[in-house]
Amino acid sequence: MANIYKLIIQSGTGTGTEFPLEKNELFLGRDLTSDLVINDPEVSRRHLRLVLDGSTYRLEDLGSTNGTFIHGQRLVAPALLKPGEVVTLGEKIVLRYEVISTDPNATVVVQRGVSSNTQQGDRPVVPPVQAPVVPPVAVPTPVVAPPPARTTPPISAAPAYQQPVAQVPPPGVAPKKKSSALVIILILVGILVLFCVVPWIIIDATNSYCNLFPGILNMLITNACPV
Repeated sequence: MANIYKLIIQSGTGTGTEFPLEKNELFLGRDLTSDLVINDPEVSRRHLRLVLDGSTYRLEDLGSTNGTFIHGQRLVAPALLKPGEVVTLGEKIVLRYEVISTDPNATVVVQRGVSSNTQQGDRPVVPPVQAPVVPPVAVPTPVVAPPPARTTPPISAAPAYQQPVAQVPPPGVAPKKKSSALVIILILVGILVLFCVVPWIIIDATNSYCNLFPGILNMLITNACPV
């Protein structure tokens, strides 16, 4: 039975990277000449060494600056690793040690119903599988209530066209035009009385015809006014 060993970075620089352990002795560090290179400031150039010891690896810290920890305890002496063990380098780099066992004599699962005498390259005949008959299930038809009838308000008939009625002024009130004409006539009469009748009355009362109109009176009445 052969085992497959590997280290997997769980957190820190290169998370998810898997390092297969295929040598009896491997060195891990920041130096590019190391077997397992982790380029992180917390990892020393030669941080630790892995040595195959029986069915597992023995881990040894090489005096690194930030230390090597197993389950939170700083490693001060070589220690054998167990499958699933967690190794921490410094404060951020977390590695998980895994061991996968492979057995070439593992039992092969044979499908039932296939003859062992089937020759290589022949395809076994598998009887068709009949699907179970499921009786149809009657689905009740949902009863949908009819929507409520929409009530339309009655449309009122348009009012009949009414001919506008002429406004008749009340009795005793004269139309505006007639009142305006009457006012004009009264004004003219007043002017006539003021400038014609009144002067005429004054002239007649003072007998001033000859003083004002001597020529006109002499033309109408001979020798009406002395010259």
